[in-house]
Amino acid sequence: MQDNELLTVSISDLELGGKAVARHDGRVVFVDRGLPGDEVVARVTRAKRTFAEARLERVERGSPDRQPAPCPHAERCGGCRFQELRYERQLEIKERLVRETLARLGGIAEAPVTAIVPAPERFHYRNKMEFSFQPAEDGSPRLGLHERGAFDRIFELETCLLPSPLTVEIVHLTQRFAREHRWRAYHPRRHEGIVRFLTVRHLPITDQCAVHLVCASEEIPSLDAWAREVAALSPAVRTVTLLLNRTRANVATGESERVLLGPGVIVERLAGLEFEVSGSAFLQTNSRQAEALYARALEAASLEGHECVLDLYCGTGTLTLMLARAAGEAIGVESVPESIERARMNAVRNRIVNARFEAGEARAVLREWARGERPRAPKPEVVVVDPPRAGLHARVVARVAELQPRRIVYVSCNPATLARDLRDFAARGYALAEVAPFDLFPHTPHIECVALLTRAES
Repeated sequence: MQDNELLTVSISDLELGGKAVARHDGRVVFVDRGLPGDEVVARVTRAKRTFAEARLERVERGSPDRQPAPCPHAERCGGCRFQELRYERQLEIKERLVRETLARLGGIAEAPVTAIVPAPERFHYRNKMEFSFQPAEDGSPRLGLHERGAFDRIFELETCLLPSPLTVEIVHLTQRFAREHRWRAYHPRRHEGIVRFLTVRHLPITDQCAVHLVCASEEIPSLDAWAREVAALSPAVRTVTLLLNRTRANVATGESERVLLGPGVIVERLAGLEFEVSGSAFLQTNSRQAEALYARALEAASLEGHECVLDLYCGTGTLTLMLARAAGEAIGVESVPESIERARMNAVRNRIVNARFEAGEARAVLREWARGERPRAPKPEVVVVDPPRAGLHARVVARVAELQPRRIVYVSCNPATLARDLRDFAARGYALAEVAPFDLFPHTPHIECVALLTRAES
């Protein structure tokens, strides 16, 4: 097998992360955009001794679960790769992948995995989307999404079925305005230009929308006029801000923010609580399914009203405040200072007085409490963790186990690191009672889970 070689293969499976798997001449072949049950012709883009990567050229015989893609960008976009796969089949595959990952990486042969919870909405479920600018060949600004597998190539967006229709309207207005006023789009390789990203957050439950333009400098022609035109699209647009990112990092955040219109924040309502959301704040991007996810986490915590609960990686305090309503005290730990500040504001907004927040990396905070270097060390009966995709540091697992909570509730966005961490907790006396998978992101390979661990003597 060589680079650029054409292969005819049958897709047998999908791997965690969404890679389609086939076999040819004893090697595993990962075929971009292949679906289980397809027979395809694919062109090898990278050949190694034990595996190869290939790009789909054509489908010779489609899977019975294959359906026409509703999005015109399906062949170029790197986003919702599974939209050509029947939704019920997507759910079956995701639930199976959770089971297999726990067995393979966690050593849990018969994992207690419940049926996956489907998303209440299959399209228009995202409350936040990031769009990238890039100069076209003639130098004019282009605004859209990244091509599949490329950080330095984007295509001009016509439509997108994941965010709200208002989000797409804002993109179209900004595309037109940027061309007319000759905005200089930033190039991710040459690091030249000014306008970098457009982030739109449209919260479905409160119908409030915030628009953030991320730029390398404030030298943007007719910036205020653009903000006024965006706000005039809909009463839902409550605020428009400018985020400055002068670094070379291609991320849609900024080291400073200037409010162009409105209060600078919007509010979402989850489980009867209100949460202020700023440009840099984290909020689950599927509001309605997030309510179901958090409800399962609260159910797993099994609080009776008197317990102390520790919530690690608490962000802006969403889950911490929900836990506080059912516990004696809830303590949130978060490393981002702006998120801690917003969490404290959210506690005041919701009149919750039995929640407090500690700023710092979870590993460092737990170490300082253990050594008596930080005051008010808790003795939690329940610990909740909601880490990023990398999962928990081994020392965090050890420190949590040393606290001897009767229950640990693990909210995970990555089954692979969840499996690894469950194995480490098991070595410290915590048994897995249940894993509940949730589909927060239909048509993508992403899976969220809520896992409950109990101490062996319990």
